[in-house]
Amino acid sequence: MRIAVVASSVSLDALEPLLEEYRQRFILRIIETEGEVPEMPLLKQLAAHTDALLLVGARKRSPRTVLPGPLLRSGDDRWVPVGWLPDVGAAALRKFAEGAAHVHQRAVAQASQQVIAVLSQWHPKYLNLAHRIEGLLDQKGGEAAVMRWSADQLIRDDLIQGLNCGLAAAFYVGHGRPVGWVGYHGTRAHHFQEDNGHPLGVLFSLCCATASRKRTGLSFAEALPLMGKTAASFGAVEPTLHADNTRWALGLCRAINQGDTTLGDVIVKAMPTSTTALSGYRILGDPLAPLVAVSDAYQQAQRIGRYDEYLTA
Repeated sequence: MRIAVVASSVSLDALEPLLEEYRQRFILRIIETEGEVPEMPLLKQLAAHTDALLLVGARKRSPRTVLPGPLLRSGDDRWVPVGWLPDVGAAALRKFAEGAAHVHQRAVAQASQQVIAVLSQWHPKYLNLAHRIEGLLDQKGGEAAVMRWSADQLIRDDLIQGLNCGLAAAFYVGHGRPVGWVGYHGTRAHHFQEDNGHPLGVLFSLCCATASRKRTGLSFAEALPLMGKTAASFGAVEPTLHADNTRWALGLCRAINQGDTTLGDVIVKAMPTSTTALSGYRILGDPLAPLVAVSDAYQQAQRIGRYDEYLTA
């Protein structure tokens, strides 16, 4: 597996914890810039010689304007996953790099159950989709444990605690905004600020606008990787159709069930035929983030909120 990292020298220094993990596991190519994002023709050339791209550039560029989607079509007709992060300073980039490196390290440690949380706004339309996601992921049997953490079961504080358990992934369905989720009485990046627990592997926000910069300096989907809370997030840069979110949800579940364990592989396999669904989403953070949990994630997750009571109800 080959990955190219495109960033300034200062950003590369901050990213060193993750770059070291890349060196140990992949073929790493570094392209040093002056901080500006390369033009699209150059990015497509780079994509032709790698299997994934991590792009770090000037904060003034937003996820919507810097890339056309979560994947680039390379010159040799492959789809290459591309992760984006704005350069908001060395401290935040290092926080991201340390969190993502931690996720890669547990991917080669003791094997553990793939623990995935399904989150939903308290509304019948979204609860129904969450139920479909749970049913599909449950088909992995003993290989996966699915935590049903919808807003009719957990309050926001318990949800945040659960997402700090070092899960492989989490899916959110419901209304979304540039600053966060509508579900759980409103969930924002600052609710995750307490510095404890383990980072999430990947956060899939299958909803509107969580990667949009509209009326905010930094989108929710960008903020969480930069806080070290997840190795990567997957979010939309614009309003989305429920049908398109459903297509992504079902495709992602199928890819996970087929054994794909990195975000990039899962996104390529899950890619819907809908043009709007593809162009509306972006990868924020590590495009090769492993969907893997810490060894005791399931035991920790079972203690969250009223989960034991819900299982016996």
